[in-house]
Amino acid sequence: MLSPYTVLDLTDEKGEMASMVLGDLGADVIKVEPPVGSPSRSLGPFLEDAPEAERSLQFFSFNRNKRSITLDLETEAGRDALFALAEKADFIIESARPGEMAQKGLGFEAIRQANRRIIYVAITPFGQDGPRANIPASDLTIVAMGGPMSLQGHPDRAPVRLSLPQAWLHASVEASVGALTAHALMIRTGEAQFVDVSAQTAMIWTMMQGMVASSVQGRDFNRAGNAIQLGSITLRLVHECADGYVVIFPIGGALSKLVEWCVQDGIVPEDWLTAEDWPMYHFKVLQQQPVSHSIEEVTNMVSEYVKDKTKNQLLEHGLAEGVSMAPVSSIEDLTRFKHLEERGYWITAPLPNGQQTKAPGIFANISGTPMNVRHWPPRLGEHTGEILRDILGLSPSQIASASGQANA
Repeated sequence: MLSPYTVLDLTDEKGEMASMVLGDLGADVIKVEPPVGSPSRSLGPFLEDAPEAERSLQFFSFNRNKRSITLDLETEAGRDALFALAEKADFIIESARPGEMAQKGLGFEAIRQANRRIIYVAITPFGQDGPRANIPASDLTIVAMGGPMSLQGHPDRAPVRLSLPQAWLHASVEASVGALTAHALMIRTGEAQFVDVSAQTAMIWTMMQGMVASSVQGRDFNRAGNAIQLGSITLRLVHECADGYVVIFPIGGALSKLVEWCVQDGIVPEDWLTAEDWPMYHFKVLQQQPVSHSIEEVTNMVSEYVKDKTKNQLLEHGLAEGVSMAPVSSIEDLTRFKHLEERGYWITAPLPNGQQTKAPGIFANISGTPMNVRHWPPRLGEHTGEILRDILGLSPSQIASASGQANA
């Protein structure tokens, strides 16, 4: 889909997924690294028995479908090479501190003088300007200031962070969408576009209905641990089962089925079947009307039903009967998840140490324009010679000077 286009990737771990998405869509992504390599190459976890610059599984995870060159942007030769590449590129994505690229003479205003149709994407914690643009930031602070942590954890304890760093992944995907949107605008106007991506803003979108709760109901959602607040009642959603936990929302038609199953299993008496109009039960509770069985009794019934069944048994049974019972899956669970297997999501990836592993595949299966892995994550500077020679026509000595290898 994007095979006619070229992306210059100047990001570190804060933006590498953005260019990977464009690369998966077919773009020619040129990863521009400093002579010592991208900082993400030094982030763990690490492979054993792999070359030093290729040990990082962090780097391996987010740099497929890219070619790597090194440029020393502290030198005139390196900057000249970058400008020459920018003249021929369609997108530039960077994740430097606000204003840092402009200070080096490599910001949007300078680049668009070289290419009037360039899409320049900058990924930062809080955007390019504003009161917090230059304050220190980490995944933890961005997630907290973005809002989702306010909804995670029990109300009587401190909020809970996300399990693994996610802020830059969300920011990167938003950046790829922003890049393509800006490119569509550029086609209409013929003018270069600047895309300012705030990781904090990206995290706000992860709150889903939490973003608009105040506008809809006059108050924000509050974190409730493994429960959900419905008006005046608190409904527990997470229940322990035989091999972990499962999430069940026992209202409407789902509750009718659950009552039926619990009667069949002897968990509750048969008279429960006719004790309530179960699809309307939650409305009665919310309206504080009399009910034959309290919300606590219903919740306990659900817990009793799932406790001797596995996550997969509950999922499969729920799918067959139209009842949502979502397993709380570990990474190991996901590698065995039937849906992902049948969709062919997992691919075999060759690791830099010569071994192979099961890895997440392309994010979508599209029949008309199929996507695939054309390049596994590149070695540091693997394509410096061919790109600077074939695209820019540089001589070996010029390549050595621009790439920072002249004095190596």
